[in-house]
Amino acid sequence: MSQKSSTASCPISPDRVNENVARITAFYVILISLLGFIASSAIVFLLLGIDFAIRSFSSGESSPIRFLAKLSARMLNVPVKLTDAAPKKFAAGVGLVFAFVIGLALYAGFPTAAFIAGAILLVCAGLEGFFGFCVGCVVYAKLIAPFLKFPEEAI
Repeated sequence: MSQKSSTASCPISPDRVNENVARITAFYVILISLLGFIASSAIVFLLLGIDFAIRSFSSGESSPIRFLAKLSARMLNVPVKLTDAAPKKFAAGVGLVFAFVIGLALYAGFPTAAFIAGAILLVCAGLEGFFGFCVGCVVYAKLIAPFLKFPEEAI
C-alpha cells in the first residue's frame, strides 16, 4: 500500500510500498511467467506487461497481481515493511519491457529470444521474491537517482 511519510528518503517522492507485498508479487510474476512459457502464450506475457504498466505508471492499486499479493499477505499475516516506491516503480517499468519483449518474441516466432528475456525476468523476480534483492532498484539507484535533485530536507 502506498503511503506518505514525513521522513522521505527518496528524491522523487515520499511514497512508500510494502516490501513484503512486492516480494509476494514477484512470486506471482514467476508463476505467471512459467505458465506463459508452458503454454507458449504471447497473450500471457502481454497481459503481464499490462499489469507491470499499471504498477509502473500509477499507484498500482488496480493491478490484479498486486491485489492478489496484498490479499495473500493479509491471509498469511505477513508484516508490513515499507520501502521507497520510486525504485519499485522503475523496476516494474523494466519488467514491462521484458514482458512485452517476451510476448512479442513468442508471437513473432522467436522462442530463443523469448527464452533469454524470460530467463532474465525469472532471475530478477526470483531474486526479489526469495531474497528481497531488487535488481531494478539497484539499477535505479546507480543510473537514475544520481541525476535527480534531492529536496533540501533530504540533504
